[in-house]
Amino acid sequence: MEFGLTSRVIERAKINKLEPIKEIDYRFIWEVNYANICGKMLLIIVNPDTRYSMIYCDLKPSVWKNLDNFLHQAVEHAFLNEGFSFAEINTYFKLAGEVKLTKTHGKKSMGGMNHLTTYLSYYDKILVDGMYQKLITDDCNTDLCNVALHPECKYVEPKEFFVKRMKELISENNLIN
Repeated sequence: MEFGLTSRVIERAKINKLEPIKEIDYRFIWEVNYANICGKMLLIIVNPDTRYSMIYCDLKPSVWKNLDNFLHQAVEHAFLNEGFSFAEINTYFKLAGEVKLTKTHGKKSMGGMNHLTTYLSYYDKILVDGMYQKLITDDCNTDLCNVALHPECKYVEPKEFFVKRMKELISENNLIN
């Protein structure tokens, strides 16, 4: 599983060396940005295959020291929020492979991230205390959108599309094994 980091994330986390980009299956890629939105620094994590996102705020210094571990936990948290079982989550992580921090994966992959960052810049909802921003995350994942990597899908809800795509991935693997 690869986390494509923007230069702002790389700088904030003080990462000196990134892994080379190898992943081509966008279901196993998560792009990560760190942006100033409404006077708050938000960590925005987006899966380019589905435009499913997670929003975090007020990250503790320990998060930046162990960013790879935090991002892995954030993806696990997303799967749990969407009702996946631990067995399904373990299957996804097994298929995704080890966590790698890389540069972002190009313009198409970053399309959802860029759109979401612009969308959030107009956001007027109050940020809640704590790192995970459930209200904003839920709002972003129910906002109808086009997914750059799936031009055949018009106006999808990222949450539903994420669940559909991941269930398909997991069930395909379970049929093979």
